[in-house]
Parts: sequence; C-alpha cells; structure tokens
Amino acid sequence: MKNTLRLHRLVWLIGALATSACTQSQAPKATNTEDKSIVQPSQPDTVGQMALSAADSTHLLGVWFDETIKSPEGANVAYQVIARQQRVFIQPIAFKGKKLQVSDQPVVSAYATELKKNGNYYVSLESPEDAYEVDKEGNLLIFHKGKLVVVCKKIG
Repeated sequence: MKNTLRLHRLVWLIGALATSACTQSQAPKATNTEDKSIVQPSQPDTVGQMALSAADSTHLLGVWFDETIKSPEGANVAYQVIARQQRVFIQPIAFKGKKLQVSDQPVVSAYATELKKNGNYYVSLESPEDAYEVDKEGNLLIFHKGKLVVVCKKIG
C-alpha cells in the first residue's frame, strides 16, 4: 500500500512537471545549498490564516518537506505555497543537502499549480482531484481523490 501511494505521488509530481514542461525549455535544477540558516518569514499555521495582505503582493505562505520522495536527480523535495495577486499557488522545489534557503518573495515558476479555496481545503485548478490542507500541527496534508497520500512537515 505504501509503495502504491509513493508511486502515485511520484507519478503526480512527474505529471505536474511534465505538464509545465511545454512552457519551459528545461526543468529547474536542484540547488546545492549548505547554508547554515533558513530564511523564515512570518508564516501562517492554518489554512484560514492564508489571507493576502495586498492585491499585488507576492509572498511565501509556507514551505513543507516531503521526506517520502526524491526528484529524478535524487534531490530532496519540498513544496512552497505562495500567494500572488489574490491567488494561491503550490510548487515543488528540489534541493540537495540538509538546509533549504528560500526567499520570502519567491517567483511563481512554470511548475506551480494554482489552488482555489474550497471550505477547509485548497483544491488544484489543474487537477480537481488533488486537495491540500494545513492541519493544527502545521503539517501540509496532500489528498488525491479524497484519500490522504502524504503528510509533509513544515520547515521552520
């Protein structure tokens, strides 16, 4: 069962990357960051706190580490949730090493998926069967077809 979930998640991640590949000549490379600090902006702990402060702002809402999968190059994978112009996006990021340095005003990449709030969840506009929720502990819960497929720990 665990291997099946991993396979589904890997297929989902590869599918998300392949969907966006048409607009970008090559996939983003994993960064080799061994920086001693992690940039940690003020981040919300619950989905309800993911409100935008300005219509034209871009800011990081949170970063979550997915310890269950690796990128095709063997790098670690995390997910950034970003708010931009009254819209919310989630995007995978690959990194090597033990530290991840991120900007509090990240760029929304071609690999990002736009999310729409639906009750307590955020639902992917590209794949409505995928949903995301931040639990009371701050973990990112990723659902596929209503079933929990992974719990990602919040970084920071």
